[in-house]
Amino acid sequence: MGKRKAAKRRYQTITFKAFEDSDRDILDWWEGIEEGDRSEALRDVIRVYLGKQPRRKTMNIPELVEVRQDTLWIRDALNDMPAYLERMMQYVAAQSAAQGAMYPQSQVPTESSVLQPNEPALSSTDKDRRSRRMKRSKW
Repeated sequence: MGKRKAAKRRYQTITFKAFEDSDRDILDWWEGIEEGDRSEALRDVIRVYLGKQPRRKTMNIPELVEVRQDTLWIRDALNDMPAYLERMMQYVAAQSAAQGAMYPQSQVPTESSVLQPNEPALSSTDKDRRSRRMKRSKW
């Protein structure tokens, strides 16, 4: 009797380009990994990004975790930006209406009229949230 052949595992190949000019840091990291460990290292990086535990116990990528946290913080700050700008525009429009005249298109409001609102541009909860984030960040 012949030996039973083990079923092959199904897989998909995932590829991406890394450019030598703009992705030099990624290429340096890639070239620093031993050739037999590269696929497993990428799997672990992706699992950490997804918020899961890496399968290898000896994984050493704290810098990537920190970069991910910083990226998430920046994304949240950028997501908050439209609401902040909208409040500022409403304030400027209200100030303009209160003065009884619109600014001519060639005239831009002075910094003092924009930066000194009667009510703060950020609420106290926004200020507290922003200060907590700044304390957590490690620039």
